[in-house]
Amino acid sequence: MSVLFFLPWVANPEPVQLGSMQLVPYERGQEPGTIHGISQETIDAILGSYGDPDFFPSSGTSKHVMGATLITWDDDVVGLDLSKDRIVSRLEQANYVAFAALARRCFCNNSDYCNADGYQVIAQVFTAEKPGAASITTRRRDGQGLHYVGSASVPRFIRPHHVDSGLTLVVDEALVRALLALPSGDLKGRIDEAIEVFLRANTDSPAMSERAEMVFMRVAFETLLDATHETSNLRKRFTMHFSEEFPDPPKWSDGVFTEALWRQRWPNNVNRPLDAWVQDFCNARNSAAHGPCGAKAPSLWQRHNHLLFSSWLFPLMVKKALEDEGLYQLNDEDKAARQGAEAFLAHDLLSYASEEHQEFWWNRVE
Repeated sequence: MSVLFFLPWVANPEPVQLGSMQLVPYERGQEPGTIHGISQETIDAILGSYGDPDFFPSSGTSKHVMGATLITWDDDVVGLDLSKDRIVSRLEQANYVAFAALARRCFCNNSDYCNADGYQVIAQVFTAEKPGAASITTRRRDGQGLHYVGSASVPRFIRPHHVDSGLTLVVDEALVRALLALPSGDLKGRIDEAIEVFLRANTDSPAMSERAEMVFMRVAFETLLDATHETSNLRKRFTMHFSEEFPDPPKWSDGVFTEALWRQRWPNNVNRPLDAWVQDFCNARNSAAHGPCGAKAPSLWQRHNHLLFSSWLFPLMVKKALEDEGLYQLNDEDKAARQGAEAFLAHDLLSYASEEHQEFWWNRVE
């Protein structure tokens, strides 16, 4: 079957080669021309189902996306014909692009932010006779459903409002190459599964609750670190992961969440701030997953702090796992971030450090 892979909500100004994967700029009616035997007209018909919201004085409610990013591979054949198994494999590789974008995003900033839904990857099966028509596979509790979507003069799938309208391709290219170079085996399997869950926890979609995001983030860490469901085991895995980088003796930073508060809430098995955080994070996850009876007492940190901190920390841990395999090299900023990560734990990260300048504690600590 013929399949076109693309990122409908991300514009890409120039081609990017990432290992055997190419990110190709798309401009409606202009680029890339014919690619692997597929004409510009056919590509326009396929992308014609995707659109941006349109507003007054336009008479319509949507308009075609004018720019996007196509994904091709070195071994693509004329007609872009692929088996089902290879489609799944390439979708996993395309997830690396989304992850590498989230790995370098900036928090609490007006720019350089993105979410997983902004880097949504589409694998569109098409025919040369009706390139604008598609069948959409959806999940059902008892299996799956198949829904036919015919060609239309207006887009069928509209960019969600929580996805930035001006999103351009900005990724950690070295990180994508490292992930693509991972040999088959246990580590690759764990990293692939952990990334998939991490992306689900970072969509910003109103359809995804924070409770679900807490559960997904716990799963992501457990999978990456090969940990069990026991909090004590996850804590030990975190300790092993950061054993060569954190300051010794531990440094407890000054802030509203003092060492005394952390130790009062978590009096056992706390050698350093990270130990207390892992226990608090697991407690918050239990509360989210099991309801009021899931945790014996409230977590010290609020849920928004846990989600922000864990979403920032996870990519740094994937990078270190890849560095240990000789596939990636942490830069100075990565190293400083990992070594100083515990400094965040002293603060309510989304409260103001400065009311006058509306500076969050996240920015101050970072």
